[in-house]
Amino acid sequence: MSSIIGMTKMNDNEMKLYRGGVCNSNYGYYFCCPSSASKMVAQIKKYENAGQHAKASKYIQFCYEVCGYTG
Repeated sequence: MSSIIGMTKMNDNEMKLYRGGVCNSNYGYYFCCPSSASKMVAQIKKYENAGQHAKASKYIQFCYEVCGYTG
C-alpha cells in the first residue's frame, strides 16, 4: 500500500521512468530505478534544470546505491 501512496507523489516524468524496478523513499524523495542509464541522466538533467539540486543529488545517490549503476 505504501508504494501506491508514494507513486501518487511522483510527477509525470517520474512515472514514465517507472518500469517495475526497485522503488523506495529512503533518500527523502520517492524514487524508482530508471530502466536505462540514459533515462537516469535525462531525469538528473530535468531536476537540475528545475533548480532541484538537492533532489538531483539524492537521485544520483539512489541510482548508484540501490539500482547498481556504476557510471
